Amino acid sequence: MQKLYVAMVGLPARGKSTLARRIRQGLQAEGIRAQIFNNGDMRRALMGAESTEPDFYNPDNSFGREARELIARRNMEQARAWLAGDGDVAIMDATNASAARRALMEKTLSDHPVLFVECVNEDPLLLNACIRRKTALPEYASYSEEAALDSFMKRIGYYESIYSPLRDEKFWLCVDSTANRILDERPCEGSPYYPAIREIVVSVWVHSLYLARHGQTEFNVQGRIGGDPPLTALGRSQAKALARHLHDHRIDWVFTSTRFRSHETAAPLLSERPGAHVMALKEFDEIWAGDCEGMLYSEIRRSMPEVTAGRNADKYGYA
Repeated sequence: MQKLYVAMVGLPARGKSTLARRIRQGLQAEGIRAQIFNNGDMRRALMGAESTEPDFYNPDNSFGREARELIARRNMEQARAWLAGDGDVAIMDATNASAARRALMEKTLSDHPVLFVECVNEDPLLLNACIRRKTALPEYASYSEEAALDSFMKRIGYYESIYSPLRDEKFWLCVDSTANRILDERPCEGSPYYPAIREIVVSVWVHSLYLARHGQTEFNVQGRIGGDPPLTALGRSQAKALARHLHDHRIDWVFTSTRFRSHETAAPLLSERPGAHVMALKEFDEIWAGDCEGMLYSEIRRSMPEVTAGRNADKYGYA
């Protein structure tokens, strides 16, 4: 059976490693022997802290350029040796940002087809969250958060200066990594693994998702609409009960609305998980009530009966 190289492509913090792990896990679930060969892991092992400095990625830095080339070639050698044995799919996890690097891969890895998978993430909110998450990596342990962010942004800038999207490569997929959507492709016809990889790429994988409404607020008690009220004493006890209920569950991400009540509800949960990532999304905010914000429902029924009737008929569409 024909084997396959999968080469990830994209700027840093675009979801390459996450998608590479999904591809490996999905293939392994089908009994396909898949392995990841990560350039970054090899770089950190061989180069240590020196390779964290942004100038290491400067295309004009001959030492850094030659070191990255050596790491890429060594990783290709390991992947090739693995496929020469019992392996089925070797996943090359790196930026592979330049057309020249990808041409080198196609030339070097000529024993089996190379499928390039380009990850694109242009959602400003999620991209910012992914970039900030990178600054928490162990290689930035000696940096302040802002210094790590500045260093990583400079690294991205150097990659942007050499980056070119997929175009002339023989087989490729371009993926919106935030929406699990294929933007364009040049199919790897005849590969027994291509249909499985394509299916994995467009599948949404959420292993554990817990939905929780915020605790009772002062406006809930008063019968008021909208606003940004705090929790009541009962609401705070409900938030603590939620944290107790999920005490033994692994939670890496917590998504809230931008409202105070949502943050108060999440606080006890987060106090036990200092490493969890938090993202506030306006999409989770309550529908804005316009002129009725903060009013009692009884006041609206009495003074604006046409508003009450319209909202009752179409709560989500009425304005």
